[in-house]
Amino acid sequence: MSVYLNPFNVNSEGFVEHPLIKDGKIRARNYQLDISCKALTDNTLVVLPTGLGKTVIALLVVAEKLRRNEGVCVIMAPTKPLIEQHYQFFKDCLKIETSFLVLWTGETPSRDRVFKSYGVIFATPQLFRNEILKGRVQLNKIVLMVFDEAHRAKGNYAYITIAQRYQTECPSPLILGLTASPGSKREDIEVLMKNLFIKNLEFRTRSDKDVAPYVKKIDYKLVPIPLSPLVKEARSLIQSFISEQISQALKVFPWDKKPKSFSEITEMINAIKSRPFLDNPDLLEALKSLARARYLITALERLDLLGSKYFLQFVSRLIERTKRPGSPKYLAQIVNDKRILDAIELLKLHKDNAKLSKLIELSKREFEFGVKRIIVFVSYRAASKEVEKELSSIEGFKVARLIGQASRTGDRGQTQKEQEDIISRFRRGEFNILIATQVGEEGLDISSSDTIIFYDNTPSGIRFIQRVGRTGRNAPGKVYILYFQGTRDEQYLWIARRREKKMVEEIKTIRSQVDSSQGSSFSLTRFIEEDEKVEEDKVSVVVDSRESNSPVVEELARLGAKIIFSQLEVGDYVLSERICVERKTVNDFASSIIDSRLFHQAKFMTDSYEIPILLIEGKDIYATLSNIRPSSIRGALAAVITGYRMVVLWSRDPKESAELLYAIALREQKELRKRLQVRGEKKPESIADQQVFLLSGLPLVERSTAIKLLKYFKTPLRIFTASEQELQQVEGIGDVKARKIREVLTREFKEDELTR
Repeated sequence: MSVYLNPFNVNSEGFVEHPLIKDGKIRARNYQLDISCKALTDNTLVVLPTGLGKTVIALLVVAEKLRRNEGVCVIMAPTKPLIEQHYQFFKDCLKIETSFLVLWTGETPSRDRVFKSYGVIFATPQLFRNEILKGRVQLNKIVLMVFDEAHRAKGNYAYITIAQRYQTECPSPLILGLTASPGSKREDIEVLMKNLFIKNLEFRTRSDKDVAPYVKKIDYKLVPIPLSPLVKEARSLIQSFISEQISQALKVFPWDKKPKSFSEITEMINAIKSRPFLDNPDLLEALKSLARARYLITALERLDLLGSKYFLQFVSRLIERTKRPGSPKYLAQIVNDKRILDAIELLKLHKDNAKLSKLIELSKREFEFGVKRIIVFVSYRAASKEVEKELSSIEGFKVARLIGQASRTGDRGQTQKEQEDIISRFRRGEFNILIATQVGEEGLDISSSDTIIFYDNTPSGIRFIQRVGRTGRNAPGKVYILYFQGTRDEQYLWIARRREKKMVEEIKTIRSQVDSSQGSSFSLTRFIEEDEKVEEDKVSVVVDSRESNSPVVEELARLGAKIIFSQLEVGDYVLSERICVERKTVNDFASSIIDSRLFHQAKFMTDSYEIPILLIEGKDIYATLSNIRPSSIRGALAAVITGYRMVVLWSRDPKESAELLYAIALREQKELRKRLQVRGEKKPESIADQQVFLLSGLPLVERSTAIKLLKYFKTPLRIFTASEQELQQVEGIGDVKARKIREVLTREFKEDELTR
């Protein structure tokens, strides 16, 4: 590792002095100064508990890079409120013209997202990645890239593509990753370091000598809540049913171990689905048994974490679903089983919500002791609403709820502006209790709270660390952890604590290896695979803007394709003037057969391009979630090939899809010298086309049947008013089809029955 002389001075009042940092803004902490100096030399991952100033470290590094006038710095954070928070903090602390700071979010017009010689760009990662893919960012002029909440750099998250392109295209890249919790497994931490090209790992705990003077004690208080005899008996009945279903599946499909959790059962289901199972009745029954077990595990989690009411609500929705036409019959076996029926009756008798009562008791006591602010963490949105209602009814409790943007039935989500307003008012003391779902755990500066209460528990070590980090910053804090004894609630608590401890152990092991590997040999030789691809002129791919978050686009970018986003009227990818590609996962392919979307898309593509391609992605086209019959799938494939002259290709995953697209584009553009051109808009449909499309939305009516109906009745209106007997006069319309058509046309609309 290269040496970087400390550019930061500390004045007599204990504040950092630097030419580009305003006086009296940053209180000097030795560990922050030390980490900042190291982060100026190599790609660095900083792991610090929440509240210990990771953003300050980013500010110090940015200030020094700007002082040296080396280029542009980029700060990224996962959400708009969080990146706006960083933007405001830097604007308040940096001694530079505010015009040198620019904020890019989804609300920033595209015309204003122009890459100039800004000092610092603040951006959300998805937007910044898209700007890179469009070729609107000069990566070679960026001298520092900061990835906040760096633990997100896994899977297909935008951070990965950004880091790869930056590392490849910038002559002197410098990356700074910030996180409170990189993961509890060694392999997860190592993958994170690989994805962000990390060489240097800087890690501190609250007990480290250079950190301890700046942190306050956190007092943990476990609050066990015993289960009532009624709930214990109901749980036993539910567990018996779950165990029986899993055992039945294991008789048919042996597995390494008996699956117990939702994820383990899902893994076993996927293993069965990877085999031909539709013609094997035993395997099909095993899948149904596992599906029933998985439903009940989900319901049991609600009972274990929240109480009887939420189990009964879940089962009630399940019962309603089983009554709907076309509902899978295997679900009815759950609600018809005597054990489940008995458990339901027992839980109906249990009216007391002991956890909510304990929460109210603790909150009252804390306020009596002089506590000013309490944060209550609740994982489930519905439960947070009930907690808010109950606490709001108590004198002296000024309650606000912080939830995500997505809306639920009867519960509208909060916009980012509303979230920011609630947080600001909580800081100012207008509210003294904040009930927060997961949105309150990561990143947002909610401010330190005197007391934290876990209303329920999560097995995630990351979420545990983030919750706890909301207290003990400026004054001693308390963390109350409520849990129902002998349930998943208690199990999740101990799992999270073990994962927190394991994370510390794994990071220490990795850090010791970094220190002993003499710097650069650790990461680049061990983690980063050399790219052996020979540089060549880039091929271009036009991508429908609605595909911008697809992992296929990520893979195309990694292959070196130039991505051009456009609002395509036809297809998802244009590879040349001749070739357009419609990509569908196996499940989307099945859905598009059911709703006839596939054939409309095929027609438009055939009308517009010489070589229309249908790319189906997935391991087994016959094992779709909709369980559509294999004969229907084969018929649809035959129709698009023979009726619409489409080329059909298969791929196993997004990576293989991208490789196919890239290979075709490369041959078209480089070998055959075909131009890249987006062809014709969708042609205006005739009245006849619109009539066929209208009728194709009816149940069990595809294009050919719609045409037969129109030929017989002449107009859609006559079809809509025809009786079941009259409908059956048309070839292909039997009593079942006729009955379903009449039901759709005559039944009163019910919004709560919508499934999408």
